Amino acid sequence: MKFITTLILLLCFFIFQLFLDKSFAIPIELEKENILGTNDSETLIKKSGLLTLKEALDLAMENNHHIKSAIATLPIQEANLIIAKYRPNPIINSNDELVKGGSIHPLQLGQTLELGRKRHWRIEIAKQQISKTELEIRKILWEIHTQVHIAYADLAIGLELFNLAKARTDFYKSLAEIAQKRFIAGDVSKLELDRTNMQFLSAENELSKFEGRLKKSNVNFNHELGLSPDSDTILEGSDKSKPRMKLNQYQGFDKIVDEALQKRLEIAILEKDFGIKRSELKKAQWDRLPNFYIEGSVVKPSFRDNIWGPYIGGQFELPVFNRKQGEIKQARAQIEYLQKEEERIKHDIKIDVANAVYDVEITEQQIQRFEEKLLSNSTDILEMIKTAYEKGKLSLTDVLNAEQQNRDLRQNYLESLLNYQVSLASLEYATGTPLKGLTEE
Repeated sequence: MKFITTLILLLCFFIFQLFLDKSFAIPIELEKENILGTNDSETLIKKSGLLTLKEALDLAMENNHHIKSAIATLPIQEANLIIAKYRPNPIINSNDELVKGGSIHPLQLGQTLELGRKRHWRIEIAKQQISKTELEIRKILWEIHTQVHIAYADLAIGLELFNLAKARTDFYKSLAEIAQKRFIAGDVSKLELDRTNMQFLSAENELSKFEGRLKKSNVNFNHELGLSPDSDTILEGSDKSKPRMKLNQYQGFDKIVDEALQKRLEIAILEKDFGIKRSELKKAQWDRLPNFYIEGSVVKPSFRDNIWGPYIGGQFELPVFNRKQGEIKQARAQIEYLQKEEERIKHDIKIDVANAVYDVEITEQQIQRFEEKLLSNSTDILEMIKTAYEKGKLSLTDVLNAEQQNRDLRQNYLESLLNYQVSLASLEYATGTPLKGLTEE
């Protein structure tokens, strides 16, 4: 009767264990749209027409290879959760004691029992690792958002700079033709003609430089969007790169640092790290409690009355030398390290926001000066000077000085627009949240 009772108890334990672990086949799923948001892909990819910054961002969220790679790490953590839920497998064996008076064990069942809350904390660590991975994916999405913003501005302004360099080349080409006619007519010297041709060649070199820069910007932009390097896209002009409003007029400007401390994903990831290390400490403390191994069998002695009977036994490890001292100390030290790391991250966030705000305000002022004072009538004045040179009323030096000043002015203006967009993207990244109204609509 004792033998039958022992076997029934062991079988009931195995069945109950399998019932608890039926969650093996139900991994945690995180739908892609929960990370990326819902997108209508048909409206994103444009074979022709204007691509706005918002559309470029949506396209990057859908196709960027870095994002796809990051999302592919999530199933790895989900698999770790399945592993964390494992229970020790039962052991079945059979043996015969081949000695005089030995016993026969035709079927012997054994099971290791995890005592305490070891499995609970193992599962908790795996769940928090999944949450941390989700946050790390979101951080990568935010980094790509910033990179696309900068790449978009770099390509749009790069096209404007290329067109400006092309216009400068065309200007010097026409100026060289005028100088050639005046030289033939005897109005100018050979030296003046050579100077004009030299300026034309220099302008062609500048054009080649900006053409190379434009091609690299296009390749980088396509890389961020997950497109082929030679894809051509029509972007918005430099008018869209101008400030939409002053930064100090932006709603919530005074709370921008506080918002950054709440929204930056580095803080949220750090909180997950805290949770993981605290769970590891708990697990290490419970691991000091040894597991218990129990086994049962039916036994037939090979001497005397030769009657079958039950057998039950157990064993556990004595925690004499290994009491998880190292793991416990390591977990506590890592928690102390994360506390210092939290102070560093918060300090760095404040510095990032302060620098980005400063850069935005400076470039705002530069753009305002260009638009209100420096750029007015510069192109008209240049054409008037060129006409005056053609009629012989001005010297070549007057024309060169005027052209140099005009082109440098317009080039510096475009560079200021690019710097403004870069600093704005940096500020948006530093705050950890979209700056609606300042960036895209």
